[in-house]
Amino acid sequence: MGLSEAEGRVLAALSNRPLGLYPAASVAVAAGVGREEVQQALDRLVELGLVTGTEEPVRSRPARREVVWRLNVIEAWWRVSDVLRWTPLPEVLPVPMPECLPDRFRHLFWWGEPELYRLPRDSVFVAEQILTCDDVTSWHWALSTLPCEALERVADKPHVPEDRKSIIRCALAKRRGAPV
Repeated sequence: MGLSEAEGRVLAALSNRPLGLYPAASVAVAAGVGREEVQQALDRLVELGLVTGTEEPVRSRPARREVVWRLNVIEAWWRVSDVLRWTPLPEVLPVPMPECLPDRFRHLFWWGEPELYRLPRDSVFVAEQILTCDDVTSWHWALSTLPCEALERVADKPHVPEDRKSIIRCALAKRRGAPV
């Protein structure tokens, strides 16, 4: 099957995101392709049955629906496993830590006023709230942006689930350049 470079990169990027990505601009960033190019690639990959695009409600304020792009895992691994294994993806560098909690995480702090939390001052609290919730799409931001010391303190708390502690420790090892 002849896939373009952009299509291969989109497949590889989605293979690393089991919960999918939204909007298409996020797929473009993860794949390292242009925004116009990514939409053409997504349309073709849907036609080939390798990707699905389903409109779903996403966590946000106000509530909204987005097309969530996911790899059709069985079909893709059966038909283009070499593309998934060997296509290089761009390294996505972490963004600098903001001074305030980004608006996209407001739904995780529903009981108060998230704009009052300051970073890095409240980073342990913010990391704990994000990493103990079920919104796994927000975990990457916390693991790559918040201070390592805050993540270590969260990993040491007894009520944090063991799977989150493992994820935190792996992320810390990667950030520090140690073998995982």
